[in-house]
This record gives sequence, C-alpha cells and structure tokens, in this order.
Amino acid sequence: MKLMLSDLADNFQTTMKKQVQGLAVELRKDIAEIGQCTTHVEQRLNECADAHNGLTEKVQEYEITMHSLKTKIADLEDRSRRNNIRIRGILETVLPTGLNDYLQDMFQALTPAIHPDQLVVDRVHRLRRPQHLPATAERDVIARIHFFHAKELIMKASRTAEMPDPYGNLSAETLQYRKNLAQITTTL
Repeated sequence: MKLMLSDLADNFQTTMKKQVQGLAVELRKDIAEIGQCTTHVEQRLNECADAHNGLTEKVQEYEITMHSLKTKIADLEDRSRRNNIRIRGILETVLPTGLNDYLQDMFQALTPAIHPDQLVVDRVHRLRRPQHLPATAERDVIARIHFFHAKELIMKASRTAEMPDPYGNLSAETLQYRKNLAQITTTL
C-alpha cells in the first residue's frame, strides 16, 4: 500500500506539474497578447494626443485670426457709420417724410455759423423700437450727414444746447469693446 500511495503521489505530482506548466505557457501567451494590445493602444493614444495637440494649436490660431477679422470688420463698419448721427428724443409726430426737413432746421438752429449747403443730410430714417421700451417711447433716428466736419460741429454744439440727444452711431462690436474696457478707462 505504501508503494501504491507513493506511485499515486508521484503520478499526482507529475500530472500537476504538467498542468501547471501548460497553464503557465497559456498564461505567458495571454500576457504577451495583452502586452501587444497594450502597446498598440498606447501607440494609438499617443497618435491621438499628437493630433489633438495639433488641432488645439490650429484652433488657437483660428481664434486669433477670427478676433483680428472681427476687429477689422467692426472698424470697417464704424468707418461706414462715421458720418452718422443717432438722435434720441424726436417725437413720433414728425412723420418720416418730414424728418429730413426737421433735422435740417434743427441743425441750422444749432449751428448757425455753418452755411446751409454744408448741412446736407444724405438720408434719414427711424430705427425699430427696442423690445424693452414701452410702445409710447420715441424711436431713435439715424441721419447721415454728408460732410464730416459739419457732423462734428453739430455733435459739439449739441452737447451744450437743449435738443434731442445725439450720439455717434457705432457698431455693436465696438460698443461691446468699449463696455469691456469701461472699468480700465474710468480708472485712468
């Protein structure tokens, strides 16, 4: 019986060694496959990271270009509005057909030193009423003065006279830019 037990123990040990060796071979093979997959994933991840970094740099370049283009467009828009005056407070009883004559008379009374030939109003119209204002509020009027020096004299004279409020007519981009810099400019 001792012999049989010894044979059985040897047999069991041999079988176990073979099974463990077989499992070790399979485990090495699986680890090698996982290593290859991990290497492939890491390479793809590096490629994606490089591509992402390149795209991020391009986006930053495009943002700078876009900001520059927006600034140039705002400048061009402001230049085209350079001769415009935005007037707030003209009653709605002044009809659109009479706005030109009304403004000519108002500008002449405001700046009597300027010859009437210099106070040419190219075009005039009312703007839409902003939604936040009541329906009874007057709409702003935009007038394009033909001669820039006459527009500047009108703006200068209107600051001291009692008349409807005139403003320069600037683009939304420029107004937002000024708003963003308001804290800095008031500090200076």
